[in-house]
Amino acid sequence: MKNIQTLIIAFAFMGLSACSKSDSTVDSGSNNNNGGGNNTPTFYFNCKVNGIATDFKAMTLVKDNPDNPQQLFLVGALSNTELPSLTFTLNNKGGWTDGLSYTLDENDFVNTVEFKNAAKLLFKSTATPASATSGLRIKFDTIKLPKGEYASGTFSGTLQLEENTTSVTITEGKFKVEFLN
Repeated sequence: MKNIQTLIIAFAFMGLSACSKSDSTVDSGSNNNNGGGNNTPTFYFNCKVNGIATDFKAMTLVKDNPDNPQQLFLVGALSNTELPSLTFTLNNKGGWTDGLSYTLDENDFVNTVEFKNAAKLLFKSTATPASATSGLRIKFDTIKLPKGEYASGTFSGTLQLEENTTSVTITEGKFKVEFLN
């Protein structure tokens, strides 16, 4: 029940904060020849789904307990009202450290990812057979837990419907999302 409440809170935060995620920073110009600046997004959450680029403009990253997090919820959606969406529920594996990684498939019912497409079909890691070529992998490059800090990383793999063997392939997934709590 606590997981459902936390997920509902995550979606509420996503609705309230989605507009603030499009902030931009100006590059110091160290990577360009004229010393000007380039506008680059501060936070992002995107991937390719079956080869089609998907940019989740509405994104949320919350902890179940801000003082002692045992779970992280990373949620992205096309917008506050549009699908597709991607939801990660990840449990502490002995510490929230840079380099932490998960393999999400039918062998892991505690840590999950779900992808809901525009047709409202729900593809789940728990329905995905475990093998060297299936399941979804997520790796955190950076985890900075304080409120206002962020987590960043990469993800890719496959997810499957529970009803049959229809699957989606997710490639080139990357994120840098701010903690809301």
